[in-house]
Amino acid sequence: MAIRKVVILDGTGRDDGDLAPALAVLTDVMEFNAAEVETFTLRDLNLGRCIGCFGCWLETPGICCEAVSEVARAIIDSDIIVLFTPIRFGGYSSELKRMVDRFIQFALPYFGRYHGETHHLPRYPRFPKLVGVGVQRHRNPDEARVFKAIVGRNAINFHAPSHAAEVIPNTEDSPALRERLQSLIKRADALPLSKALRSYLPVPSAPDAEAGVGDARRALFIVGSPKTTGPSTSFVLGSRLWNRLKKSGWETETLTLKANLGQETGQAELCSSVDLANLLVLVFPLYIDALPFLVTKALEVIAAHRQGTPVAHPQRLAVICNSGFPESDQNAVALAMCRQFAAQTGMIWAGSLAIGGGGAYGGQSLTVVRHPGVKRVIRALDLTAAALADGQPVPQEAVTLMAQSPIPFIPFAAWCWLYGRVGGQQMQRQAMENGVGKHALLARPLAA
Repeated sequence: MAIRKVVILDGTGRDDGDLAPALAVLTDVMEFNAAEVETFTLRDLNLGRCIGCFGCWLETPGICCEAVSEVARAIIDSDIIVLFTPIRFGGYSSELKRMVDRFIQFALPYFGRYHGETHHLPRYPRFPKLVGVGVQRHRNPDEARVFKAIVGRNAINFHAPSHAAEVIPNTEDSPALRERLQSLIKRADALPLSKALRSYLPVPSAPDAEAGVGDARRALFIVGSPKTTGPSTSFVLGSRLWNRLKKSGWETETLTLKANLGQETGQAELCSSVDLANLLVLVFPLYIDALPFLVTKALEVIAAHRQGTPVAHPQRLAVICNSGFPESDQNAVALAMCRQFAAQTGMIWAGSLAIGGGGAYGGQSLTVVRHPGVKRVIRALDLTAAALADGQPVPQEAVTLMAQSPIPFIPFAAWCWLYGRVGGQQMQRQAMENGVGKHALLARPLAA
């Protein structure tokens, strides 16, 4: 079938000039195969960050009030969308992630079951084939594997008819590169599901003598929720942990990532706090199968800082990721990115917790929230706090507790159905409060 239109999202930053030759070859390959190729250089667009307001679902269905509408319209009108990016810890660059976070406007607020998982229903009858081209400056097979997985997970979430992902070195010669990129046109990669997905869940490192607590007991909690109004689920989960660490004699600091991270003052504040900490705990929601834009940006800033300013004392990194889908496994690839970040910055990986159904907590205190799984979440967080306070990694018991069905004696699939049903009804109620009826929720404003 003839390819009518290809859209390329260029996720390179201003310091990625060495990737221009690869982008030129990619563009040439696509122009050879398609009638029209449109490229958006994302760093040049006046694009803010997604703040998780769900306005594109509940206020102006199908339209993000902050996104560049011509990009979204071009995506829906294309046959292939290509995500071109330098690979950051196995994921997209912050420049690209800032746009990808806006992809929720292509989905409906209702849930369905696909490939045995919970996902949002598609807003449009078709989505383009998804192609990811990631560039590495240093060969890293583990990082490349994570990158291919995130492209596959995005393809599942947005119901792409197929997907393909390729990882290339920035030094590959043009003929070889052209051949590899040409294969992406017809290739259909396998989807990372079930066992393949769970294989990305990182395991804690064994206790390390150098990671002993000693006299220094300073923990930094980095909250990566982009919400700007009211407490987030990430903040609530983190607060349970840091309160327990405080009771164990730890000095704690909480830093919520904000828009000033794009400025030197915000970056200096982040790096100064990171340098002082012995334990870093990163808490964030899953955004489009990966880290939210601000978390991606923060990790880029920290990694660049550590290249020029090595930290004299050992540092441990623990992560808590909560997903709006009921399956905790859907956090796997995002956590694998955090593990890559730890490895690339010399931090000691202290493990992670993957939480499903995070949206049900609604930023409420865990002691008052009405949720059937809240007791196991509290137990898992308390076990984690005790282990981290003693210089140990996140215990397997805590990880297992988080993965269990919140309602005993009923199949997990039944819980997923119930969660999706109730979640969809709640979204519909909120939309009606905004004067948006059910029929309007299904709008397809970007359709040609």
